[in-house]
Amino acid sequence: MMKIKLPINFALLLTLGLSSCDSGYADSSSISYEEAKLSIEQQEKLYPLNFVDVDGTYRKNFIGEWVLEGKINSTATLAKYKDVVLDIKYYSKTETLIGRDREIIYDYLAPGSNVKFKIKTFGPKGAKSVGIDIADAATAN
Repeated sequence: MMKIKLPINFALLLTLGLSSCDSGYADSSSISYEEAKLSIEQQEKLYPLNFVDVDGTYRKNFIGEWVLEGKINSTATLAKYKDVVLDIKYYSKTETLIGRDREIIYDYLAPGSNVKFKIKTFGPKGAKSVGIDIADAATAN
């Protein structure tokens, strides 16, 4: 077995470096409840796309319209949203994007809640499937 010899200066530096490490936990306990709550609320308001998602289904009705039904869900704990913008994508049989629409759901979305929607649209010719994403959401005061 081969031993590795470290120079004394390196060993001393390593010992001093490790002993001077500060975990920083003492400072985190001095944050008040209101400060922590405010930072969570600010984060939810600044980045609504991280806290709002959509799920649903689509079908074609007897007159050829796409019928999109689903729920917009909020995982926020403090922020309230409104006017959620849906990005509707239409795909061909070969799964190529052939068109898109934007629809705004004019409703309030309370923290931890959901809002149901139903959209009817004809979409582009040749569309065989549909995808829905959240494009944007405004914060409500």
